[in-house]
Amino acid sequence: MSAPTRLEPPPATTAPGRGALPRVVWVGAAVVMLLVVALAAGIRWEPTPDGLPDAGRLVVDGIPLLRLVQLLAGGALLGFTLSAVALDPGAKGPSAGVLTGEGRRDLTVAVVAAALLSLASGVLALLTLADILGVPLGEVLAPGVVTTYLWDVDVSRAHASAAVLALAVAIGLGLARTLGAAAAWGVVAAIAVGLPSLTGHAVGLGGHSLALISGFVHAIATAVWGGGVVALATHAALGTPGLGERVRRFGVVAIISVVAIAATGVASAVTRLAAPSELLTTAYGRMVLAKVLALVVAGIVGLWVRRAWQAVAADPRAARPRPGRMLIEVAALGSALGLAVVLARAPFPREPVELPSYGESLIGYPYPPAPTVARVALGWHPDWVWLTVSLLAIGLYLAGAWRLHRRGDAWPVGRLVAWVAGWSVVIWATCSGVAWYAPVSFALHMISHMALAMLAPVLLVLGGPITLALRVLPPAPDGARGPREWITWALHSRLTRFVTHPAYVLLVFTVGLYGLYYTSLYEALMASHLGHFAMQVHFLAAGYLFYWVVIGVDAAPHRLSYPARLILLMASLVIHSLFAVPMMMTEVPMVQGWYDLVQPPWLTDPLRDTQIAGAIAWGFGEIPTLAVAMALGVQWARSDEREARRGDRRADLDGDAELRAYNERLAQLHARPPGERPDAP
Repeated sequence: MSAPTRLEPPPATTAPGRGALPRVVWVGAAVVMLLVVALAAGIRWEPTPDGLPDAGRLVVDGIPLLRLVQLLAGGALLGFTLSAVALDPGAKGPSAGVLTGEGRRDLTVAVVAAALLSLASGVLALLTLADILGVPLGEVLAPGVVTTYLWDVDVSRAHASAAVLALAVAIGLGLARTLGAAAAWGVVAAIAVGLPSLTGHAVGLGGHSLALISGFVHAIATAVWGGGVVALATHAALGTPGLGERVRRFGVVAIISVVAIAATGVASAVTRLAAPSELLTTAYGRMVLAKVLALVVAGIVGLWVRRAWQAVAADPRAARPRPGRMLIEVAALGSALGLAVVLARAPFPREPVELPSYGESLIGYPYPPAPTVARVALGWHPDWVWLTVSLLAIGLYLAGAWRLHRRGDAWPVGRLVAWVAGWSVVIWATCSGVAWYAPVSFALHMISHMALAMLAPVLLVLGGPITLALRVLPPAPDGARGPREWITWALHSRLTRFVTHPAYVLLVFTVGLYGLYYTSLYEALMASHLGHFAMQVHFLAAGYLFYWVVIGVDAAPHRLSYPARLILLMASLVIHSLFAVPMMMTEVPMVQGWYDLVQPPWLTDPLRDTQIAGAIAWGFGEIPTLAVAMALGVQWARSDEREARRGDRRADLDGDAELRAYNERLAQLHARPPGERPDAP
């Protein structure tokens, strides 16, 4: 007998094993911490002159350090959640996808990061409150102070809200077992990470909406990029299989993040610098350039490393890059984070514009002149956020239609025209003269409101964007999950079934008007630029959901019959009329808690302004609704005609077998004795 074959150990791989994790990752983390702490040390406490409020060293020095912890924890939270949901090549489609072992380990790290983010945000809320009140931390913790002031100060309220959301995310991710659940909590995590940026110290300058939204997107994009790089470096250090595929998938995310960071960074600089020359002539501008340089270095190094890993994925014999190279990108991103912490508390060159009245300071610009048709309809007062979103939506739709055309598939021109027209209405309602006058005139605000809620959604729904996306996007191979699979999952998710339920869409589309205008909610939202933006988003989203269910171009979880659609539409018409008619007949001006503060000299009759607003609401409710009802009637008739033609074609193919079977059944019944027939007493 021959000797048994000796089993040789597998050849050693160049990828580090799990024992390399402390040596590679922790050393890199220490380098990053040293960089960012050294940069953050530029903000130091100095005693204030006698008699002036002083929060103390603990508060002043603790805020930038805790803000740094908050940024790092937020990046780790989004990065490892992204790794589990979108980068893991072992997980399959989201509709039936269960997290793999690697994905659950990623979520464990994300849970720890979420808990750290919650703790840092909660403490930061107290420190910022003490800093604003100018008192030591001990006095803020005194009974009654926190409960009285914490939710009245924008900055402390934002940090406290982030703490609550992050705690919910930690619990939700800890219980998540599917890709869909983890993705949903990832969205909540992104909101928690971006919330503190909504109260930046440059919000009091011009371009309020631009400063708010650009800061929000900038914070999330930076966290996704940096956290994703850390997650990849960790998996490289652990020798996780399929790293090349992870890197390939993250490349798309990194490109989107870099573009978003660049665009929002420019927007933020515009709101803080009076002229481009201040980038070189001021300390603030030079720190901005240093941050840009750090991001550029991170981008170049990241591209280099990811190309090397893609070469490994294509040819396993290629030399595998060392995980430590990824730490160069991490260090550059850490430097950018440190500069962001310093910039958040450093004085900026641009001086706030002093407006002559309190009302003008609330709206952020001088009162417009008396309105005319030309000024309202053709004026230009751009909201750069809405303009960017609208143009991006039009561009993506055109790209999808062109892709269909190139592969020989047809796409209705009418849908393309409807989509472009819908976003054109959005641009007009948010960027034209009517948007200039809306904050100071209730009637002109109602024009903008109705255009966003009643006109633009009808056109956007007729565009059929979901159908176009499903036709353009290819299915992911091997049961994996790509954009098409995520859209399909979202269409069938419980959340979508809830928000597209006929009762819910009717509630938010009509009854929500009463809660907005017949309570103090409108004044509270108008007092904040973020609240005003959220109100516009609500108008557009509520209208889109309602007409998505009623018109039914795109597939929806609840497919209503034509009679049910007409009943739903008529119910909205009745409720909308009950909202508008009392406003037309009122003897007391409405929502004057806001308009009394911002009333321009030329608006001398607020009651008349309210009555005109009611007439506008009634007209916009009646005319578009009747037009949609007529269109539904035509669709119903055409549907019956199509069904009749299908029946005729079926009869031609099978020789009218259904009619013959029916006649034979009648003959059999007639042949029975009279007492055995179904109609016998």
